[in-house]
Amino acid sequence: MDIASFLLSVALAALLLYLLVRLPLAILGNLRAGHRFRQGLASTLGKLRLSRMLRYLGIDEAAYLHNQQALDIRQHMARCDACDAKERCDQVLAEEPPADKESLGFCANIDELDNLRQSR
Repeated sequence: MDIASFLLSVALAALLLYLLVRLPLAILGNLRAGHRFRQGLASTLGKLRLSRMLRYLGIDEAAYLHNQQALDIRQHMARCDACDAKERCDQVLAEEPPADKESLGFCANIDELDNLRQSR
């Protein structure tokens, strides 16, 4: 084996070793970042009526955060935050028996949330 082949083999082995160490670290970093992102979503969701609406409809909040795409969750939260019917929402959410879809028609998210409720 000549010196060039030996140096190339050593360089490739070093690169492989670097990848074997760096790849799991990158994956763990991404998992942590995703977990922090989902915690931030959960915190923001808890401040909105949307979390109460999820409970009212019988949708598990943790499953909602886990199964729904972040873009959809953010759209739901933005619609809830911009809603003009917050007083009506508070009245309905204070009622004991769950209301039907027609009485929740004021909610900008009701169609999607009702689909989630029916699909679980």
